[in-house]
Amino acid sequence: EFLLLPNGNAFMICNEYQTVDMTVYNPNWSHNASVRGSVIQEFDSQHNLIFEWRSFDHVVVTEALHENLALAVIDYMHTNALEVDNDGNLLASHRHLDQITKINLSTGDFIWRLGGVNNQFTWINDPEPFTYQHDVRRLANGNITVFDNGNWHVPKHTAAKEYQLDEVNKTATLVWSYTHPNSNGGNYYYAAMGNV
Repeated sequence: EFLLLPNGNAFMICNEYQTVDMTVYNPNWSHNASVRGSVIQEFDSQHNLIFEWRSFDHVVVTEALHENLALAVIDYMHTNALEVDNDGNLLASHRHLDQITKINLSTGDFIWRLGGVNNQFTWINDPEPFTYQHDVRRLANGNITVFDNGNWHVPKHTAAKEYQLDEVNKTATLVWSYTHPNSNGGNYYYAAMGNV
């Protein structure tokens, strides 16, 4: 994702590799795995770096619930979407965490985390929360949309979803969704990419 803002600032997602001793989590895993994390950067209109967020400072590798952590190369975050929220903070989609986060642009700390291992919300009206999602967006009505790739749904299927978030009481209510039917009577499934 690359966001060019009206004031000339720009946000971008980058990758960062670190060598991690995964045997601290499991003795059978690699002692020198190459782990790919995410970096979010904001530049001003003169191309000066004014904000940087690094996943290794905030998220433990083992939160990547569906990734094979025994491999020599691990993509544990896979951040794929950014959205400047109405209050000026940042929404981010982290595919391999099954999670949307809101990041405080003053401190870099999480304001909240929706989905995944460290989910802080109660799901309402959604029996299968998004997995391996893309494209978080804030709508004019205050809701968010997500392209739910659905890699870990059984059976696998993809859906566009809209949630009403109560960020105080931490509830995420599914208010709309759409899954396109295929010609065989099932639903379409797109393993990667996509948007609403």
